[in-house]
Parts: sequence; C-alpha cells; structure tokens
Amino acid sequence: MPIQVVCNNGVVEEADGVPNLIAAHRQAVAMVERLGKRWMGAEGPDATLTGRRLDSVMAEEVIARRRAAAAPVADVVEMKMKAAYFCRLLGNDWCEIDVDDLRALLGSFAKLQA
Repeated sequence: MPIQVVCNNGVVEEADGVPNLIAAHRQAVAMVERLGKRWMGAEGPDATLTGRRLDSVMAEEVIARRRAAAAPVADVVEMKMKAAYFCRLLGNDWCEIDVDDLRALLGSFAKLQA
C-alpha cells in the first residue's frame, strides 16, 4: 500500500516509505555539509556561486526533512526508526528542526493504528 503525504501546497504526493524518506534526508544533509565546507574555503565569484547553490540545497534539505517528519508510520518499527533518527538530528546538531517539524513528527505517531 503506497503512503501518501500532503504537502504545504495541498497536493497529495506519493512517498517512498519512511526508510527511503529518511535516506533522502540524510543525503540532503550530506550535500549541505559538503557545499558548506566548499563555501567556507571559496573566495570571490566562486564563493558567490557556491553560496547560491548552498541556499538551494538547504531549501531541498528542509523539504526532505518535512516529508520525513510528516510521513505516516505503518507500524511500531517505523515509529521507532523515525523517533531514533530525529533524536539523532536533535542530539548531534546536524540540522535545525523547527516546531512545525516536531508537530508533524508527533502527529504521525498519533495516527498509528493499533
């Protein structure tokens, strides 16, 4: 059964499941880290171009994080997986998690059918 996630624009999108959404977010975080390191060492026009690309990648990371937070969980295993992942994000300061992300995360847990 495919999982559906409703995005901010109200359009229903098909998701790949919790593990794949978490993997997509991890890739986005890794890309932000790589570009951030490159940007810190860049100078002149190269720094400007890298900074613009970094802004774009950071926006993609936010979208991936929100999709992972809002994705409904199918069972307790997926709930534990999401909880552990977001706990690591908070504990290691890998990215900023805002209140809306936490609400979406907790809301996805509340919708779990026993």
